[in-house]
Amino acid sequence: MTDSKKSTSQTAEAEQMETVRRLILGDNDSVVTQAVRNNAREIVTDVFSEALHDRENHDGSVNTVLVPLVEKSVEKSIATHSEQYVGYLYPLVGSLVRKSVTAFITEILEKTNALIENSLTIKGLKWRFKARQAGISFSQYVITQTFDFRVEQVFLIHKETGLLLNSVAQDLKTGADADMVSAMLTAINDFVSDSFKPHQSHSEQSLDVIRTEDFTLIIKPGPSAVIVAAVTGNTPQHIANKLQTTLEDIHKLYDQELSQFNGDTSAFENSENQLRECLVSELKPEQAERKKKPWFAWIIFISLLLGLGYMAFTRFQTQQTLSKVRLIEQQAGIIVTQLSASGLSAIQLDILRDPAAIDPLAWLSANNIPTKNLTITQRAYLSLDTEIVKNKVVSIMNHYPSIEISWTNASPIFNGEITSLEKLSLQNELAKVSGLNFDYTWLASLKITDLEQELANDPVITRAILDLNIAKIDRLTVAFEKGQSQLSTESISTLVTVKNQFNRLIQLAESQGLSLGLVIMGATDSVGSAAFNRRLSQTRANVVKTKLQELGIEDSRLNAIGLGTIDLPSTDEGARKVLFNVIYFAASE
Repeated sequence: MTDSKKSTSQTAEAEQMETVRRLILGDNDSVVTQAVRNNAREIVTDVFSEALHDRENHDGSVNTVLVPLVEKSVEKSIATHSEQYVGYLYPLVGSLVRKSVTAFITEILEKTNALIENSLTIKGLKWRFKARQAGISFSQYVITQTFDFRVEQVFLIHKETGLLLNSVAQDLKTGADADMVSAMLTAINDFVSDSFKPHQSHSEQSLDVIRTEDFTLIIKPGPSAVIVAAVTGNTPQHIANKLQTTLEDIHKLYDQELSQFNGDTSAFENSENQLRECLVSELKPEQAERKKKPWFAWIIFISLLLGLGYMAFTRFQTQQTLSKVRLIEQQAGIIVTQLSASGLSAIQLDILRDPAAIDPLAWLSANNIPTKNLTITQRAYLSLDTEIVKNKVVSIMNHYPSIEISWTNASPIFNGEITSLEKLSLQNELAKVSGLNFDYTWLASLKITDLEQELANDPVITRAILDLNIAKIDRLTVAFEKGQSQLSTESISTLVTVKNQFNRLIQLAESQGLSLGLVIMGATDSVGSAAFNRRLSQTRANVVKTKLQELGIEDSRLNAIGLGTIDLPSTDEGARKVLFNVIYFAASE
C-alpha cells in the first residue's frame, strides 16, 4: 500500500515538472529552439574555429570532409576566373618546371636502375626464368620480389546492389587495365550476391579474404558498403585495420548517400581521397636499401651524357672545319663543287683545280686545318684568272734566268739577253698560255745574242721559226653572220694577212725541203637543220678558198672542208667561222 502511494506521488511530481517545463520552454522546446536560432550566428562564431580544431584532433574527419569541397571550389573558381589565376601562378611557373624536371630525372634514374638490376643482371635472368615457370608476367614477378606487400587497387562497393561506387589504383589510372577491373568486378559481384545479402535466418555470412594466383582480395563489409583491396605480397594485419577504419569514415561521411543510393555513383567521387590512403606499399629491406643508391642508373645516365657531349663536341668541331675548308674557294684557280660532312667527323671535298693553282694539302697545312678525316677529290680545269695566268708565265720564265719580267696591269714586260732559239721557244710557250692574249711586241726589247749568219744556217732555228709562224695562221679565223656566207670587210682583211703569212711560209718551208698546204674548215652554229648546216659550212669554206685564190695562193695548196654544226654551249658567232690549219710534208724529188 505504501509503495503504491509512493509511486502515485512520483508520477504526479513528474507530470508537474513536465507542465512547468512546457510553461518555461514551450511546446517541443520551441522557446529554447527559437532563442538558439536567433543567436546561432553569434554562438557558432565564438566556437567555430575551436570546434573544427577539436574535431580534427579527435578523428581527423574535418580534413577529410573539407578537402573534396575545397578542390571542387578551386576547380570552379579556376574555370570561371582563369585569367586571374594565370597572373597568380605565373611567378611560380619557373620553380614548378625546375621541380618537375628534377622529379622526372629522378624517376628516370630509378626506373633505369630497376631495369638494369632486374633485367641486365644474373638475378634478372633468373627472375625471368622463374616468372615463366610460374606462368606470370615478369613485371608481376618483379613486384613480388621487390615489394614485401603492395596494395594495387581498392574498390568501394554498394552492399545491397553490388555496384561499384568508386575505385583507385597505384598508377592513378583506374581504367587503364579494363580486363583486370572487369574480372575483379565480376568476382566481386559474385561474392557480394552470395555473401553480403541477408539470408532468411537474418544472419549474414561474410568472406574476409579471397586468394588468387596473382593477388589477395581483402574484404571489409559494412552496414551499407563493402571495401575491397587487391594486395600483392604478404598482407600484414594493419592493412585490414586500415581498410576497416576507412570504411567506417566513409559510412560516417556518406551515410545519407548510401541509404538513399539509387544507382548514381557521382555522389561518391570525393571518396577517392579516403580510398587512396589505403594504397600503401612496403619494399623489402634489401630493395629499400638499394633504392637509395641507384649507382647503375647513374653510371648509365652519366655515360649517356658523356656520349651525347662527345657527339655534340665532335659535330661542332666538324662544322668549324667545314667553315675553314670552304675558304679554299677564295684561292685563284680552285672551285669547290661539293663540301659535305658524313657521320660525326668525315668530310668530303670535291674541287676543280687549275694545275697552276696552289696545292690543296699545302693550303690546308698552312692554315692548320687537320686532314685526318678529310677526303679530297680533284679534277683539272683551265682557269683564266689573272693571278693564275701570271703564275703560269712566271713558271715559264723560270727556265729563262737571264730574262727579267715586270707587269703593267695584266701585260708582262720582258728585259734581258736571249738566243734566237730561246726567243722562238719562249714565244711558242707564251702563245700557248690561255687567257694571256700574247703579243709578239712584248719580246721586242729582248737583246738577241746569236750572230745573224748562225741564225740563217741553223736548221733547228729555221724549223722553230716555221712552227711559230704556222701557229700564227692556225689562230686566225673568219666570222660570218647567222645563215650567211658573204665575206665582210674585216674578214677580207684577215684573209690578206693569211695570204701574206702563208706565202712567207712557203719560202721558209722550201728551204727545209718541205711542201705546205692550207686546210680551210667551214663551220655553223646549231640553228637550222643538219643538212642545211652541212651545205652552209661547205659554202663558207669554198667562199674563203676562192678569195684566197684571188689573193694569190695556188689552188693546189688549198683544201676546203665543211664541218657542219659545231656543238658549243652557246649559239653565238663562236661557231659561225672558218678555221685554218697549215700542214706540211716532205716535198717529192
